[in-house]
Amino acid sequence: MKKSTKPDELLSLHKRLLSGDRVASGEIARCLLRPLVDEVSRKFPTTDGDIVSDCVTDAILDYCAKPTLFNPARGLPLARFLQMASWRNVANLVRSEKRLKAREQRAASDPETPFVELDPEAGKVTQEEARRHRRQTAQMLETLNNSTDRRILELRLSGERRTEAFAKILGISGLPLNIQRHKVKQAKDRIDKVLRRRGGMYP
Repeated sequence: MKKSTKPDELLSLHKRLLSGDRVASGEIARCLLRPLVDEVSRKFPTTDGDIVSDCVTDAILDYCAKPTLFNPARGLPLARFLQMASWRNVANLVRSEKRLKAREQRAASDPETPFVELDPEAGKVTQEEARRHRRQTAQMLETLNNSTDRRILELRLSGERRTEAFAKILGISGLPLNIQRHKVKQAKDRIDKVLRRRGGMYP
């Protein structure tokens, strides 16, 4: 990854985040979001760019929500720590989608397969994680003034990846798919910029 921000600067931001400085999260996102997306995209060249961006954003959000996840004493720079977290997010998502696709194919070929078996991992979120997610979501939504942006963010945080779902909110379902993707990406990028500018990357 290109080291446009020095490790010492990121470590300083990390310390500010630990001390409760909410602005630090936005500065971390501004420094690392784009470089991380570029790096992870090279690692997963066949994965949709929106998915990569979402996974990197999730890695940053998780870290900002619980900065103690990163321990500088282990000798791993923050940028590398978040890079590895982003890789895991993408890899886990890709594996999950492959498993789900395989189950769907088996279900299609075997009508006796109960649909509920298609996603056996659903609902295995701990109560603590659920509370943190609700708190994080509420605080991020408060950062956005536009109701459409809030609906897009809600859908995004719920794990939705389909372009058509976001296109429906934007009222562009009638446009060609490639234009829908472009406009959906623009909307997501705009929301990310608002969150970073207002420190909303930290829930």
